[in-house]
Amino acid sequence: QAGGAVSSSAVLDEIPLPAPAVSVTEKPRLDTTGLPDVFDPIARTGRWRYEARLGEGGLGVVYRAVDCKSHLGEVAVKVLKRHSKTPHRDARHAFAMHRESQWSLWWLHNRHDGRFVEEAAGLFARYLEDHTGFSELPPADFEAKRKVFEAPGFNWDRDGPALPARPYVVMELVKGETLQTAIDRERRFLTPSPEEPPVLSVAEKRTVLLESTRALEYLSRFGLIHRDFRGCNMHLVARQGGSQSTCRLQVLDLGVMICTEDGQEQNCNLAVQAFRRRGDTEEKRKRYDWLPWEVRGEGGGAPAVNFALPRHSFDVFSLGILVLHLLVGKTEARVLLDELKAGAKMPDTSSLGLRPQMVSRMLDNDPAQRPHPTQVL
Repeated sequence: QAGGAVSSSAVLDEIPLPAPAVSVTEKPRLDTTGLPDVFDPIARTGRWRYEARLGEGGLGVVYRAVDCKSHLGEVAVKVLKRHSKTPHRDARHAFAMHRESQWSLWWLHNRHDGRFVEEAAGLFARYLEDHTGFSELPPADFEAKRKVFEAPGFNWDRDGPALPARPYVVMELVKGETLQTAIDRERRFLTPSPEEPPVLSVAEKRTVLLESTRALEYLSRFGLIHRDFRGCNMHLVARQGGSQSTCRLQVLDLGVMICTEDGQEQNCNLAVQAFRRRGDTEEKRKRYDWLPWEVRGEGGGAPAVNFALPRHSFDVFSLGILVLHLLVGKTEARVLLDELKAGAKMPDTSSLGLRPQMVSRMLDNDPAQRPHPTQVL
């Protein structure tokens, strides 16, 4: 620095560079554009501070959110996906979302219902609020409302009601990981990272099946069929290691659950039907392995039905598929199922707490031969 002059490089060294507009170390912020009732910390409007996108199902997308205006704290918000360019055609999907919240609010978790059992109700994620718009529509009673919107002659394209811009429901936040994630980890070629939970122990698998069966027994008290009873819709919410390792299970997603009143078996209402479109190839159809034969239209030449009697037969078949997934893995179970249908012998399932003969009955071609959950217990 001769004669007091400062070199340009020295000036640059002293001028702090601005921070990058986008952090290179933090995850990008969640885009909340279009989400319902977003909390604005400056204007103090809105209710939900959305923090993360948790997953996506057939009906909607689930987000972790914090209630900034009331007492709910951290919750899961399930927002209806757009299924059609014409909003009123999404009404039947919004009704399905309304219905799943009501199964919880008025049936499974309703302490004033004579069928309520607290321990069994705890096996299901609890719904907290319904913002689908259907609660405001007549008739006020849930049962009467179902008779209107589940009627075989109801035309959703013509008569579907106008609804909020983004229908949604609020649920308790279920932490942990999906059961299917834990099942798949056991069959991976890659070594699990130190941050990942360990593979399921035999004791944990037995607990999973025991609690799954208790969940189905509880549904049978209400005459309900889950119809989507599989590993991706169950969460392992607590695990304890050691020689007597145990875990705790919760069942999620009641989106296609229906009540088994007379006439529902072949009800053609689109809000009652499900799984009629299962892919255009045999490989895609095999992914629906939890569906009983009669629902796939493979029940001895009879046309496909929404479910068959006895009422428990649908979900008990799905439970049998879960046994195979826990025994040999998801991909291998699909191959094994085809072999069993062709007459192969059931592998030994006694390590999971169930005799092979019982599992064979759960997967029987004849729904009447499938055991009730109380028999499985």
